[in-house]
Amino acid sequence: MSTMQQELDTNNGLYAVAPTQHYSKIVEFAKEVAGEASDETPTSVEIFSDSGHWYCRVRRGDEKTRPMGPYTKQQAERIQEARRMLIAERGTARIMFE
Repeated sequence: MSTMQQELDTNNGLYAVAPTQHYSKIVEFAKEVAGEASDETPTSVEIFSDSGHWYCRVRRGDEKTRPMGPYTKQQAERIQEARRMLIAERGTARIMFE
């Protein structure tokens, strides 16, 4: 019996579990749906002010995300540009719209 097996037998009855699975069916399904999501709908990243606080959100057609913020105007502009770059690289399939 190997040292590892002896340790497993003497550690309060704990035994090795089955190897981990990399993806469940739910994760595979979510990836499949995200892969099929349309990135052809026009998308914009907008910033807006409400009572002196600045917010950023993504709009795709009639859908929009919840506002992120509050930020200063400069922070909102930086986030807007970063979001635009990410959308250009990855698309909008993984963005949660309301």
